[in-house]
Amino acid sequence: MKPLYHGSIYLFDSIDPSAGKGYKDFGKGFYATAVPSHAERLAIRNKYIAEKRQSFLKNKKNIKFQPIQAYRYNLLFNEDTRGLKLKVFEKADKEWLRFILKNRRCDGCAHDMDIVIGPTADAETTTIINEYYDELEELEYSDEVCEKLIAELKPENLPKQYFFRTQEAVKTLSFDKVKRQVIE
Repeated sequence: MKPLYHGSIYLFDSIDPSAGKGYKDFGKGFYATAVPSHAERLAIRNKYIAEKRQSFLKNKKNIKFQPIQAYRYNLLFNEDTRGLKLKVFEKADKEWLRFILKNRRCDGCAHDMDIVIGPTADAETTTIINEYYDELEELEYSDEVCEKLIAELKPENLPKQYFFRTQEAVKTLSFDKVKRQVIE
């Protein structure tokens, strides 16, 4: 059993991968990380985004909103994934880059994997990808352009993410004894 963490602004006691958002690195589903501070940063970022939206709506309408809290969930991952389709990216390479680019253009998933494990494309990665986007498209994601882009990334600094697309994949997760921690 491997400990994983999920940062969120929502309270939950069960995981529904269909509740995830599309246009993400590995597609629409449930994401977790092995790095607790990464989960906290994501929860705090999502809290900030939700509060900005809430503030905007409050200015447009006379509605009272509840304060938003951020939570970090502690999960245990049973690495026995027999019978599930599993894709593991050991590092940020051309295959990983092409995979995340396909999924980021898709409201669902551009694959049929149950679980995907690999580096997180963070904000800096996204900025670099955007700089190369036209060239990538124009040259049909050529090896040369992908290698040039990856050379600018700092793959050793990209935390590993765990993606769960199906309910069967989610069954490999269980809540740890300490289910959630409120992040201020």
